[in-house]
Amino acid sequence: MDMIDRPLGTYLNPELLDVLEPTFKKNMDLKMGVKIEGFNGNEKVESVKTDQGDVPADLVVVSAGVTPNTDWLKGTVDLDQRGWIKTDPYLRTNVKDVYAIGDAILPLSIPVGKPMPIALATTTRREAQYVVDHIFEDKPDRAFRGVIGASALSVFDYHFATAGLNKFSAVKNKLDYQTSFYEDHMRPAYVPEADNPKVYVSLTFNPYTHQILGGAVLSKYDITAQGNVLALAISHKMRLEDLAEQDFFFQPGFDRQWSLLNLAAQHALGMARF
Repeated sequence: MDMIDRPLGTYLNPELLDVLEPTFKKNMDLKMGVKIEGFNGNEKVESVKTDQGDVPADLVVVSAGVTPNTDWLKGTVDLDQRGWIKTDPYLRTNVKDVYAIGDAILPLSIPVGKPMPIALATTTRREAQYVVDHIFEDKPDRAFRGVIGASALSVFDYHFATAGLNKFSAVKNKLDYQTSFYEDHMRPAYVPEADNPKVYVSLTFNPYTHQILGGAVLSKYDITAQGNVLALAISHKMRLEDLAEQDFFFQPGFDRQWSLLNLAAQHALGMARF
């Protein structure tokens, strides 16, 4: 159950959700566009109360986003109106020698260019490494460089990885954006279809500069490592033209003559197949 109209609707661009939708419908009883109002039961849950009626349940898993657990810090360090701990570019709070990291702060998003929620263990790990490296300096020699927000997930038979922004987050951050969707087979056409799984790539980019803001890859074959390539491209502010021409290896047991990401970027640019 969710208030949004599609599962993973804030996580993936619509075209990738279209690929996943038959699998969701086959394996799950979805109730979308539903507002959860409470739970019913004596000593244990018996049903979920929604704005569209009660739904029987003997177990409820609540996954409703991230809220900073910082009430106990009020009056000690500066918090914003939503409770996030305010930090400077060096991850320092307003209290001398007190740093803050993790899900209670807003890290710098490299593709957005400003702080935003990125609640990932990888974010905290990088923040922790930065603080350890600079904690004994009166003024660190460099600011925390920021993060991309890369993650991966398996859903039934599918595996996907995302990096940076998608349509939802680009709109939320009021950025100029455009998206593209590329569908292909993983290996050359002469490879039998049974050994040649379908692969899908979604790219989010600035329509004027072609700077890559985000991307996602999806397949029943595990191509999630491609998400790290996208993260690197975003980190270095690469453009579609850079990714379209980037030199990647070719071996027919692994991929096509042009890499999947080459082809996705070429498609986004409207280039003819070569």
